Amino acid sequence: MPFPLAHPAAVLPLLRHPFVPSALVAGALAPDLLYIGPLYTFATRHINGNLTLTLTHEFSSAFWLDPLLALLALLVYQLILRRPLVALAPPSLAGRFAVAERPSVLWTVVSLFLGGLTHVVWDSFTHGDGYFVQHWSFLSTSITPAWDVNRVLQYVSSIGGVLAIAIYLVFWWRRTTARPVGDGLAPAARYGVLAAACILALAFAVVSVRRAAADSDDLVGEAVVRFALSGLASGAVAALVLYVLVWQVLRLRRT
Repeated sequence: MPFPLAHPAAVLPLLRHPFVPSALVAGALAPDLLYIGPLYTFATRHINGNLTLTLTHEFSSAFWLDPLLALLALLVYQLILRRPLVALAPPSLAGRFAVAERPSVLWTVVSLFLGGLTHVVWDSFTHGDGYFVQHWSFLSTSITPAWDVNRVLQYVSSIGGVLAIAIYLVFWWRRTTARPVGDGLAPAARYGVLAAACILALAFAVVSVRRAAADSDDLVGEAVVRFALSGLASGAVAALVLYVLVWQVLRLRRT
């Protein structure tokens, strides 16, 4: 599948009024949210074994399941994650985030839906069981014994998406101005949190690859990268959860 964090590239043209940027991004990420370590285990074992690989990527899910997942992610971000993340960011970055106005409920729902739809459409060209891969034989054409067109598109579109996001962020940085912000972490605390997050992410990556290698005799190349990236993502999420919990507890103690 395409790199999950590349998916917001599809909503970049919509990041303007009246759409809600945070809802668009949440929607674009929603179908892959359950790939995160513990969430994946819980979802596939206790809800539905096909919840991630098939159910969240069906066209019908873009009209109900994916918007619900996106709404849940958006609420978690706005109510729990946003303030700690802004506090963690350096002032030059934190000061560029606009004070959020209360968005229209209608346009929030529309944005959640459109974001999820872009994800499903994108993956329908790159998943082996995607709608367009199944209906357009060209996308299943073999380029090498191990690679067909849709698999190549996974990597090409992932790289293109990440580059598009990077370019957008460069222009966003140039056209915005940082405003004074308070309630941020001291530089030493900020660097400590980021260092701990990197260490935890690397540890998760090593454990993920070692576990996969123990279960397979021929774990090489792409598979190693895939398990390493999965471990990095899980470790980063674990570090984020720990940081947010500590930040929220300290905030409550100060009030």
